[in-house]
Amino acid sequence: MKKQIKLKEENHISSKVGVIRSGQVLEVPGDLLLIGDVNPGGTVLAGGNIYIMGALKGIAHAGYAGSNSAVIVASKMVPNQLRIATHVNRAQMKEALTQEMECAYVNEENQIVIDRLQVLKQLRPQITSLVGGY
Repeated sequence: MKKQIKLKEENHISSKVGVIRSGQVLEVPGDLLLIGDVNPGGTVLAGGNIYIMGALKGIAHAGYAGSNSAVIVASKMVPNQLRIATHVNRAQMKEALTQEMECAYVNEENQIVIDRLQVLKQLRPQITSLVGGY
């Protein structure tokens, strides 16, 4: 029974609305959908993927249980640090180069790469499946 509950939590998307301020830590066992910003000094941790509808200026750690296939997505990607599983990318604070949403993932060379959101569909097709539509 506990194993089923843990599996359900790990496959659940937790939605949060608000700003993660300096010193605050938000941790969820599965995927995280944050509608708000992560300010410098703030941290978000997820056992799965992290989706931020806002600015990521703090620390994001996706796949903390060891999932190399986890991704980090943000409307404005200017992080202090990105972590995916055991991989770390210490990004320097900079202004966002584009107005496009970006994603971070671990590539074939085991490096964290930041790219346009559009590449996510080819890289991680298992993240979503479109049902229905026209």
